[in-house]
Amino acid sequence: PLAGSAWCRAAGRAPGGQPMAVLGGAAAAGPGAAGGEPYLPPGERQELLREAAQCDAETEEARRGGGDKGSQQLLICLERGLNLRKRLYGESSSQAAAAGRQLCEACNLVATKMLQTESFKGAHDLLKRAEQVAESDLDRAITWNNLAVYYRRIGKLRTAVKFLEGALAVEEHLGNADAAQTHLNLCATLSQLTRHTEALAHAQSALIRLYEILSPMMLSGELADRPGGADDAGQEQVSVLCIAYHNLAVEHEYLKNFDAALCAYSSGIRWAGRFLDESHQLNGILRESAEAVKAKLPRGSTALRRAQELAAGFPQKSSALNEGGSGYLANLMTPRGGRTEAEEGEAAEPDEVEGEE
Repeated sequence: PLAGSAWCRAAGRAPGGQPMAVLGGAAAAGPGAAGGEPYLPPGERQELLREAAQCDAETEEARRGGGDKGSQQLLICLERGLNLRKRLYGESSSQAAAAGRQLCEACNLVATKMLQTESFKGAHDLLKRAEQVAESDLDRAITWNNLAVYYRRIGKLRTAVKFLEGALAVEEHLGNADAAQTHLNLCATLSQLTRHTEALAHAQSALIRLYEILSPMMLSGELADRPGGADDAGQEQVSVLCIAYHNLAVEHEYLKNFDAALCAYSSGIRWAGRFLDESHQLNGILRESAEAVKAKLPRGSTALRRAQELAAGFPQKSSALNEGGSGYLANLMTPRGGRTEAEEGEAAEPDEVEGEE
């Protein structure tokens, strides 16, 4: 199955984050942590402030440079900036925390580029450094996601699953939108381990999370009702939704549920056709996969008709009311306040069989 569209996910900011000076840089000579600065002789403090200002300037120059050389220089500058702020303001100061956060982001960003070129050792070293300096749960979750990518690429799938499960626990607790993509990464990794029932459950969880994200966007008009009409954020979320349908369908195929697989592919086709450009690669992937599944179904299969309806697009609004009115909805709701399974077991009575006395 496809992994999430941000399969290699670095922190969601520009390389290196904001300029260091903005985050309490060398020009800020005030207390770093409510009077908790380490004592430094005045001459030494002024010299360190001068070094920090020079480091900030070199950091910005490296950030603008780009390329492998620029990335390497950026990491060197951020490491030096972190050490300088620890000396100036203390290990637990806000300035040191901000510097650590920027270093964590840069390590993740450069590591993902190295993973794409199969520079695995360098990527692993950077990700372990990012894990060391991560200042927040979200930074750790991003780093664990990228560590999972590393372990998956070198074939250590069970280790990848452990890192993904740790990242997912953090993201679910924080209510982070990236949880959907972590579910998809888990789906793809578990599928490689032939744990297809678990993989299917993660694809379903990803779909739920993505609908929670996309529904408000549709209601607010952020998702324009035409191919390519959504903004970049909307396009990405729709793409991830289509990947979720793809992964769901693949797992149904592995489990020999071909009817369900075809319907899942067709649902992805419906979303891709409505909101993505015709040239988007997901259109071709989903259509080819759907055709392959159709060949496995008998000619009279109801799934073929359902797939045709789904691929035709979203249904038009109907003003017709359900014949039963709204009363039938009450039958769909699970009643609250009932007995637990344990209580039910204690008070269990044999079910009556019709015709017995």
